[in-house]
Amino acid sequence: MYKIQNNNSTAAQIMIWMILSFILIYLGPKSWTLVHIISWSLLNTMLYALLANLNMYILFPKFLQNGSITIYITSLIGTCLIATPIKQLLNQYLCNLEPGTYESWMLDQRFHFISLVVVASLSTLVRLPLDWLKVQNEKRSLLTKNIESELLFLKNQINPHFLFNTLNNLYALTLKKSDYAPELVLKLSDMLRYMLYECNETVVPLSKEIHYINNYIALEKIRLSQQADIQIEIVGDPTNINVAPLLFIPFIENSFKHGLKYSTTDSYIHIQFRIEDEIHFSIVNSKHIHIPGMNKPKSVGGIGLNNVRKRLELIYPNSHELDIIDQLDHYQVNLILKNIIISK
Repeated sequence: MYKIQNNNSTAAQIMIWMILSFILIYLGPKSWTLVHIISWSLLNTMLYALLANLNMYILFPKFLQNGSITIYITSLIGTCLIATPIKQLLNQYLCNLEPGTYESWMLDQRFHFISLVVVASLSTLVRLPLDWLKVQNEKRSLLTKNIESELLFLKNQINPHFLFNTLNNLYALTLKKSDYAPELVLKLSDMLRYMLYECNETVVPLSKEIHYINNYIALEKIRLSQQADIQIEIVGDPTNINVAPLLFIPFIENSFKHGLKYSTTDSYIHIQFRIEDEIHFSIVNSKHIHIPGMNKPKSVGGIGLNNVRKRLELIYPNSHELDIIDQLDHYQVNLILKNIIISK
């Protein structure tokens, strides 16, 4: 990026000095030969370019950027004062080489000093917005790196959380010598493959995310002893739709953890994906109604939901809607993802 910006800056400078050279050629004495006018124009342009670059890359960063405005102005004027007699002698020498008339301003020291100050001032005005743009680009780059680091941190928090819960389930089944243990191992292997290899991408196919969710639900069904009404409905085609990985699973895990875990009868979890121009995700689960004298279940939430809120803000800023409804007998989450990515 820095190299590209330098190349653009060099190209812009060459264009500016070429334009100035053509202007000087046009203003030069008409009685001079074309070769002499071009030589005079190029030599004067080189002096202006030397002064401008001395200002932009030495005086400006050393003094003005450090807040020494008085020293900067003094240094700039002093440099112009030193350059004025040099420019005057150069023009005197070139005028003496060519017989014929020349313009009076070509040997006027006041003109040379003023023109040098004008060029130096214009180079300052050019450098100011360039520096501002550079700072803005650095800020954007830093923000992007911070967002990427935070997303990686949040995703790394999610993965061990699921793995820990699933290993606990496997441990419980092996203690019981359950016939479901081999099936659980296979599904766990499938889930780990997804988390370790496919979730490293920025987005994943929604169909694979749903497959991961189905595996998770199957594992939970094996673990649960009670008969619960667990349904997942897919409306629309998720094949070519891409989403951020592991975005929906915290809501589902939360429903199992805080819904079915404390429910006794008529427990349910209903999940729906509706794919249109937007992704509409909803999940509603039964809640345990607290009876005085019994242990009250922990409040709904935790690290999973906090993480998914942050990820939504980072990945889908101003393009998502999250609505959580916490009622006495049920808990519902409605999530809408706008500006969805469609793979070709």
